[in-house]
Amino acid sequence: MADARDPRIMTQPPSYFGKWGNVPIDGDVRPFSIFNPVRGGAGRTNRKHHFISVTYMEGFTDECGRVQVYRAEAPEAPLPMQPTAIGYENHYYSQKLPEGGQENHRFEDLWNPIETVWPETVRALQARRLSPALSFNVQGMLTIMRTRVPATRDRIALILEAKLRSQCQVLEEIGKLPPGLERYAGQLDTVPVGINPHETLLAMEDEFKTFGDLCFRLGFEVLHNRTDIPFLTSDNPVCTYESRESLLARTPYDHSGDIELIFPLTARMLVRGSSKRQPFNVISRHRDVTDPRKVRRFNRTIAQFAYRMTLGQDRSSDAVVCAHASLVPTINTEVRRHGKEIQIVWRHIFGPKPNLSQYIDTPEKAARLEAKMASAASSLVSDGC
Repeated sequence: MADARDPRIMTQPPSYFGKWGNVPIDGDVRPFSIFNPVRGGAGRTNRKHHFISVTYMEGFTDECGRVQVYRAEAPEAPLPMQPTAIGYENHYYSQKLPEGGQENHRFEDLWNPIETVWPETVRALQARRLSPALSFNVQGMLTIMRTRVPATRDRIALILEAKLRSQCQVLEEIGKLPPGLERYAGQLDTVPVGINPHETLLAMEDEFKTFGDLCFRLGFEVLHNRTDIPFLTSDNPVCTYESRESLLARTPYDHSGDIELIFPLTARMLVRGSSKRQPFNVISRHRDVTDPRKVRRFNRTIAQFAYRMTLGQDRSSDAVVCAHASLVPTINTEVRRHGKEIQIVWRHIFGPKPNLSQYIDTPEKAARLEAKMASAASSLVSDGC
């Protein structure tokens, strides 16, 4: 019988994770729940915020420590780059504070425990181990790489934009458009509507819960790539869909039937989830993939779900990336009116990458927008429209 004092048997996580994080340590693999994601130093001003984890991207680097970056706007000309130089935006997670100033690190701190244990998690998976800690850490990385990426935040912004635009149109119809918006009367179908980035950050909590619920409907396995073709990854690497649909007929994030999830762990490993596999919510086996056709099929799906960029260890998948670069997972919104009731119906699609309007939060930005709109109106008049 094992000694109950052995810390590998069970580590009681801090209270902020509760029972959900009560996961045993697996030898040298620590569940990320043992780390406190709340750190001090409120005055920190880090501004380079990665939405693709650097430690995750290191699993796809070549012998020179670089990845091939296929940009959606120029997939035919990939650039070899260091992981630290890509997959980030300045102040991507920053939030304005009510009392003034800006908070820059809280979301980065939340991701940090998951990223800290990722190298040891990958090494254990390469050794074909199975344990609750490994399943827990993989699902942690799955969750943040599904919810924090631009593809998800842009989708939320599009829904909020449709809601705000329709509300303003109703106010215009009943003659109650606020004075600050009266200048846009008659233009509310086309006027740019920028969404406060803070709103899309707050929506992450619901995204976490929704994705967590999905994981409780899936069983997982790790596939080891034994071919000469490395797995791709992207800035939107968690792919879920109806497994019975063909590639070209597929709807992204369709969870209504037989669900399949794929997530590349490294260039040589991929985790696959399935609603037909049990037990749910755990990684239960390792398998080899020796058929290059299967690897290409996985890579086609990974390229299909990419948003701004696809990442590769080498140039062996150029054609696959280029074939899927013009469409991205996004949403289509439709506003339906039933008397006084407004319904916004949206659905996932593969379509052109949306161009979101800039959020106007300063007088200077507002002045530039007004000038741009005035210039566009003058051009229409001069063209006789």
